[in-house]
Amino acid sequence: MSLHLLVPPVRGVQETSLVRGHYEYWHYVCDGVDDRGWGCGYRTLQTVISWIVNNKKGSSEEPVPSIAEIQDILVRMEDKPGGFSGSREWIGSVEVALVLDQLFDVPGRIVHTRLGVLS
Repeated sequence: MSLHLLVPPVRGVQETSLVRGHYEYWHYVCDGVDDRGWGCGYRTLQTVISWIVNNKKGSSEEPVPSIAEIQDILVRMEDKPGGFSGSREWIGSVEVALVLDQLFDVPGRIVHTRLGVLS
């Protein structure tokens, strides 16, 4: 479900940014995995991946990887030790960027800013 289609306009807001294209909203327990309290990074990554596979030509048949598959990708990349697979350890923005680069050749970049200005 593309939730952005259900968002009403906000009064008094001069600029609103929305997502264009279809995506699936991945959330806690949506696939039967009880990831409450530790799965937000994975679910955010899965939502982003769903947008990529639904909007990139020729890739709509690609499945969104499970949490276990994401963990295995990070272990194979040697970003995480073997014991990471099957754990309840969090992932953050760096791991999200690594997985997107690995799966879709979309490089990530962490940019430090001061007061909203690129340094």
